[in-house]
Amino acid sequence: MSDPNNLSRRGALKAVSSGFGYLAFAALATEQARANNPLDVKAPHFEPKAKRVIFLSMRGAPSHVDTFDHKPQLKRDTGKVGKYGGTGRLLGSPWEFRQRGESGLWISDLFPELSKQADELCLLRGMHCDQPNHPQATTQTHTGNFQFPRPSMGAWTLYGLGTENENLPGFIVLNPSPGDSGNYASSFLPAIYQGTKMKAGGRGRGGFAQNMMQPNGGNRPGRNRMGQNQQGRPRRGMQSGMNSDLRRRYAESRMGMSGGMGASMQQRPFGRPVRDQFAQRDDSAIPNLTNRMLDPELQRIQLDLIQDLNQNKLDRDGHQPQVEGMIESFELAYRMQSEMPEAVDLSDESQDTLELYGINGSGTDDFGRQCLMARRLAERGVRFIECVSPGWDHHRNLRDEMDDHCSQIDQPIAGLLQDLKQRGLLDETLVIWAGEFGRTPHAQNGDGRDHNNKGYTTWLAGGGVRGGFNYGATDEHGYEAVEGKCHIHDWHATILHLLGLDHEKLTYRYAGRDFRLTDVYGSVIRDIVG
Repeated sequence: MSDPNNLSRRGALKAVSSGFGYLAFAALATEQARANNPLDVKAPHFEPKAKRVIFLSMRGAPSHVDTFDHKPQLKRDTGKVGKYGGTGRLLGSPWEFRQRGESGLWISDLFPELSKQADELCLLRGMHCDQPNHPQATTQTHTGNFQFPRPSMGAWTLYGLGTENENLPGFIVLNPSPGDSGNYASSFLPAIYQGTKMKAGGRGRGGFAQNMMQPNGGNRPGRNRMGQNQQGRPRRGMQSGMNSDLRRRYAESRMGMSGGMGASMQQRPFGRPVRDQFAQRDDSAIPNLTNRMLDPELQRIQLDLIQDLNQNKLDRDGHQPQVEGMIESFELAYRMQSEMPEAVDLSDESQDTLELYGINGSGTDDFGRQCLMARRLAERGVRFIECVSPGWDHHRNLRDEMDDHCSQIDQPIAGLLQDLKQRGLLDETLVIWAGEFGRTPHAQNGDGRDHNNKGYTTWLAGGGVRGGFNYGATDEHGYEAVEGKCHIHDWHATILHLLGLDHEKLTYRYAGRDFRLTDVYGSVIRDIVG
């Protein structure tokens, strides 16, 4: 039994002066919790051109000389020995290039719909990176380094700017490839900045999660519930303040009961266990998004208990990034239940919008869903969204495979740009299209192209870049960048600049030195900034 004369500091604050000291302490603690939220919106280093990023990642490296880098001399020299000799002969593009839009950008016939958006595109035709191998080049494209694990571009962006919606992850990756987690990881940055993966799934109007809504019209998790502060963080000592009815419900739920331990299932007023109500729901977009065992109020009770234990460990150990990350991720996961189901449900989109993105059951359906989802997440305040299109490694069967892959993404990307523009979002959303490198001008296996990291093309749209603009060039055959060369570090520096971040000032102290996305390199390509 505790000694009533031996008051704790907390008890003293409650007892003295009618508890006004405790009220003041609680207010200060709440403000401190808000101030410490790592996902709060942060001020950029200077006025940004863009507020968010949609990164269209083409895994496998599409051929630049067949898409956005017009090489008439390569076509004339088809069949001749290439720059580096060997058995591969020069192979001109099988597709015609035409000047598009008022700007006259050269774009191939592989992109008939995207070509209509030519005046929004800023082509970077002088790209180059350090490695011609897929794993290393993909890692460098995402993290700036091909040798060691580093935070991804999305993690750095979220670290620098925070997020505009506390109920959704600030960095989301749609349809990541297996074994791809290092490309959207936070590495040594706090774990809350890593990407959240989502899978595109299902057909029909419901899109990603047509069955992900709360069962039987139940309450969704929200803010300011059961003693939470605005950031959804629990206040300490919540369990002791829980009312008896909630304690009973929680205890019974752990035993699959809902009406008293002695009642039969037929007599229990709450009916089926909660898990049965969730049995038909599809959580395939984000695994475990919903709790199949507990309703939101009981989830809050359970989470508060777990968070108290986590916080106690953190108080004992001091700096403990893993525990801090776990605390933040638990709270974010709880809050996601209030908004994510609606965000990923496409049933409120018009038929015209679905057609605009190519969501019609054809080959454009899957990537169209990704692009439409990216727009929905962007307008809800998600800071960085990555859409993944795999399978661009065309060492053979170039004519068939390239045509097939381009047809899958052409309409969806064109629809995305048009939709963002008509909603007034394109000017503040930076859209990026890129693979990890390009392909050789000479043929491989007769009708394919090998890897080429010395010269390739990416493009940007919206977000303060010059539309209908071409920057940089490769040689007459497309082997390597010769004008307006843009290394991957320059590319990253420019992307951060458009977001209002100075790549030299966006640093994180780790292992005795200040790290940054661009390492010790990188220059902003100011000529492309509108």
